[in-house]
Amino acid sequence: MKYQTLQAAEKFILAKFNISRNRRWPEIAKAFLSEHPGCAACGGTSRLNVHHIFPFHYVVLCGRPDLELDFRNLVTLCVDPQWEHHLLLGHLDDYESFDPQVERFIHTYYGFSQQKIRERSTWRKAHANKPHHLDQMSEEQKNAFKTMLDAKFPLINPR
Repeated sequence: MKYQTLQAAEKFILAKFNISRNRRWPEIAKAFLSEHPGCAACGGTSRLNVHHIFPFHYVVLCGRPDLELDFRNLVTLCVDPQWEHHLLLGHLDDYESFDPQVERFIHTYYGFSQQKIRERSTWRKAHANKPHHLDQMSEEQKNAFKTMLDAKFPLINPR
């Protein structure tokens, strides 16, 4: 499903999973943008979005809600219609999914327009094999996802 705005995607996630962003999200996003004021995929400084490498609804519902606000799980990407790095590189053209290779793709496609990205076979292959939507994942897949998150992002202040 494609969304015209990021807000529409958030409303969809709220309706589908009954979760919304942490109330601290606006201050965290502002602080992150202050430290990372340009698109990681083109250097642009307008129409920016703070992107979760692993989407907030995945991390919240798979047992790592701390990662919604963790700078290690964030990257700045643009939403400019010509580039659309947030949707293409961050979500593989599907706001309900994500790109597990986003950090590599940011470097591979640095400065590429959305048309040039869509033309690349590596992007098309990743798009065709993008991760399942959260509601399509089995419990085993969700547990494997959480295990991967725990390995990639060890708890900073374990309780």
